Amino acid sequence: MNILSRTGILIVFAAFLPLDSNALSVTTTDSGVVASFQAGATIENFDDLAALTITSYSSGQTVPAANQFSSRNLITFTSPFYNSGGASFNDPVGNPGTPIGIFAPSGGIAGNVKSGTNVAGPLATGSDEAFNNGFMEVIFPTDIQLVGFWITHATTPITMILKDSTNTNLSTGDFQVTGSEGQFIGIIRDSADIRGITIGFTEAFTIDAFTFSGARTTVPDTGATFGLLFASLIGLTAVRRHYRFN
Repeated sequence: MNILSRTGILIVFAAFLPLDSNALSVTTTDSGVVASFQAGATIENFDDLAALTITSYSSGQTVPAANQFSSRNLITFTSPFYNSGGASFNDPVGNPGTPIGIFAPSGGIAGNVKSGTNVAGPLATGSDEAFNNGFMEVIFPTDIQLVGFWITHATTPITMILKDSTNTNLSTGDFQVTGSEGQFIGIIRDSADIRGITIGFTEAFTIDAFTFSGARTTVPDTGATFGLLFASLIGLTAVRRHYRFN
């Protein structure tokens, strides 16, 4: 087999190599990439929940109980539990902690929504006040493989950190991702090992189109494959030079 044939085979092989052996993170404003990321996943838009209409993100706004949210199923742990701190990671039904708030931006901030009319954000732990806390937690009933969301309001970048079933931060592969207002952030793991996430942590924020999936066999095309292919070509050029001069 000549060097050109070997090169061709290696190029094809490289194009299908995973970018990371443990995960792939996404930070984007490209709706096409987001659609690919969300394909086949569950998307929580919060749009059928009772929302508090807001015209600003002024801190300390009181959120009535009717506009607070913890889970789609409060009786059994079969749906994700959202909280603003204080929940029991392994028993959110028994101790759901402080709920999150559901908001309907209007007026000058009406455009800060990615789907429907509602967004979600944390409350101050132990209170019903919005926009003065930068911490949210989501606990899943079983391990999931994919999670992400749109950041619809944030004065500073926010970070999502993945946790395992023992409430310990994951530490291999892509286990955290940071983004700013107007961006979608997400992570796809090689296998389902995400039991919870924390989001924050310095300033108040809101999110939309919260996306999660228990299993995923494909990854979105973010251009990473082409970057890998380019790097592979550089390496193969070095191989060809080796054969040429040795």
